[in-house]
Amino acid sequence: MKIKGKAWIFGDDIDTDAIIPGKYLRTTDLQVFADHVLEGIDPEFAGKVGKGDIIVAGRNFGCGSSREQAVLAIKQAGIGCVVAATFARIFFRNAINIGLPIVEIGTTISCEPGDVIEIDIENGTVRAGNCEYSGTKMPDFLREILMDGGLVAHRKKESVKARFGRRSAAYSKSSILANKDHLNLIVDLTAPKRSDKVLDIATGNGFLAFEFANRVSEVTGCDMTRDMIDIAESIRDDRKLANVTFEMMDAESLRFADGSFDIVSCRFAFHHFTNPGKVISKMVRVCKDRGTIVIVDGLSSEDAAKSKYHNEIEQIRDPSHVRLYPQSELEGMFQDAGLEIVHARNWDADFYFDEWIGIADPGGEIAEQVRRTMIDSIKDDKTGLNVRFDDDGRLLFTYNTVILVAEKSARSGS
Repeated sequence: MKIKGKAWIFGDDIDTDAIIPGKYLRTTDLQVFADHVLEGIDPEFAGKVGKGDIIVAGRNFGCGSSREQAVLAIKQAGIGCVVAATFARIFFRNAINIGLPIVEIGTTISCEPGDVIEIDIENGTVRAGNCEYSGTKMPDFLREILMDGGLVAHRKKESVKARFGRRSAAYSKSSILANKDHLNLIVDLTAPKRSDKVLDIATGNGFLAFEFANRVSEVTGCDMTRDMIDIAESIRDDRKLANVTFEMMDAESLRFADGSFDIVSCRFAFHHFTNPGKVISKMVRVCKDRGTIVIVDGLSSEDAAKSKYHNEIEQIRDPSHVRLYPQSELEGMFQDAGLEIVHARNWDADFYFDEWIGIADPGGEIAEQVRRTMIDSIKDDKTGLNVRFDDDGRLLFTYNTVILVAEKSARSGS
């Protein structure tokens, strides 16, 4: 992770009461914390600091009480990183757990307010002007938690890897994931050229990667689950596809150079991402200017109550599930990233309960709980999924999906 931003300079012994005064601790509203961040030092700071700016401090930053709201205030304010000579130990650990990038440098950095500095979190280095400072490199396990966005996000990712590892073979047989009409429609909408290079993130068993391979020069699929990659590589070898490679890689940490691919895709994985905005920004970064970004995922209702109920059921079935979004929210994420949507195509399919629950295989007790909840939702269509029984008495629902295809312009985020 590399961060570049404008420096704000603070001295030694900045305590947590200065970072977020105690009178604001009665609320849980993160925006209140952000609006008053560092008010105890500079009452105007919150109104001046910009997204991605960097705090550069002296020794013992974050001393005083153990309040985690101090870290939350800094993160919510959009500050990209805190660099300090030393941190108070509790603040340091709170920052790791909450996912606030920090670098402990061991000395005072020579820079002026407003100077642009560059930070390499993985290597623990800071560049200010012509000087490079080497800080204390974090142990791998702490750096992994930080890079994943904090302890909760890290545990969610570990859950995803474990679950998808166990169920990789079941996913390879899914009628929805393997649907050729759906795969062909996605590729058709991207209008690939034979010379194109494609990156398919969270590729799973490689369904979309293989479909692209029939029409482009080179396809790379990446996934953070080894068992998924093993199955994809086996299918590739059986089909004798020489233009497809697979790599173990997290969607939030793509190890490719800027502008490496003509098309960057993600199919039926977005609802597992703890930081979807970050994933889109990484997809945009590795995509060429005027290249194509395509995200395909299931949808949740635009009705907030139905969406909430739907996602609660999904999380009971599969704890690695984060959230299925209404289409308007997905489109908003594209627009926030500066992407111009050129296609928004809906595709709906009937999904039988037994197959759907079998893919996750949560165990008999949970499966029965989910079944009862789905049946209870039929009245008034509480989930927005049109849950129903067919003529043979089999429970099914309509799986609503969207294919969003966008163009990356020069103004798109990175």
